[in-house]
Amino acid sequence: MKRLTIAILGLCLTIAASAQTMQENELALVYYMPENQLVFDVEYTEETLEAGPFFLFAEKYLGTDDVIQENQTQYHLTGVKTRLVTQPDYTRAYKVVPEKGLQMQLLSLSRNGLLYGYNVCPPEMKPRKQECKEEKIRMPRPDVMPLLEEQITAPTLQQKAEGAAKQIYRIRETRMYILSGEIDHAPADGKAMELVLKELDRQERQLTELFTGKRSIKRMHKTVTYIPTKSEEYALLYFSEDNGITTDEDASATPLLLTIVAHKQIKAAAAEQSKKAPQPSQIYYNLPGSADYAVTYQGAVLAERSLPVAQFGIAVPLAHDLFTGEVLPQIYFDTKTGNIQSVRLQK
Repeated sequence: MKRLTIAILGLCLTIAASAQTMQENELALVYYMPENQLVFDVEYTEETLEAGPFFLFAEKYLGTDDVIQENQTQYHLTGVKTRLVTQPDYTRAYKVVPEKGLQMQLLSLSRNGLLYGYNVCPPEMKPRKQECKEEKIRMPRPDVMPLLEEQITAPTLQQKAEGAAKQIYRIRETRMYILSGEIDHAPADGKAMELVLKELDRQERQLTELFTGKRSIKRMHKTVTYIPTKSEEYALLYFSEDNGITTDEDASATPLLLTIVAHKQIKAAAAEQSKKAPQPSQIYYNLPGSADYAVTYQGAVLAERSLPVAQFGIAVPLAHDLFTGEVLPQIYFDTKTGNIQSVRLQK
């Protein structure tokens, strides 16, 4: 087989003026040019700070002033991931009708009506599998102080704090005795010792949090879909460190800005087209344009990229002679952009 380059093929093409319309009761194969969407996955964290009931006594009994003194929730933007999604552009429909020399039954389309190829194996139309995800439901633990009865029944908050601090020191002593071997009933083996030490760590952490407070971080994300149509600056969403994803009415919010610069393909004027240009066929491919975009937040660039954009392109017909020669062409199209991927002449 002989490979034809896109550049050589381009010399034999003319530019289409517009999409086509169907006639009533017309026998035709209809396909669409692709349209690209930019999908932004905005990643952020929700950090919850919860003050412990004994934070006022942390320095006295534990010797630290690094404590959470009030409950609060903070949000932090961590990144933006971008992906390109393709769907049919129903405003750019094209048709192929029965014609001598053009075997329309050899034209293959994707599941959603985009050009896939000519004289090639059609794409597999396997049914889409529905993913079933198992969701584990965790019952919330009751918010109970991990204290002994004598500490719980202590008359004042300071006495409760003092009892909790003594329990922390007893746990530390027990751990030290186990690790040094100075204990009468030591764990039977290494695995048993690991479990005992792990439990002691858990108890100490719970008791210490009564003084220092608890900090938990939840990872979250928001998906925003954007269809490029022109050069513009667009607010994907509004974000606040106090409220997370919010609206433009929030005085504390800052927009997550998308700046996009479109580079559209320009249709050649009819007068500029060569009079010797070959007759066009009914099969059109899409010569895509491109776009440069950047996502910024408070002046910092979180994502930037240059990429082809199908809807910034123009429809171009393949030459009619390509399908009427002695050698049958084998053509693959890029379903994401509508452009030609490869052309071979198959003997």
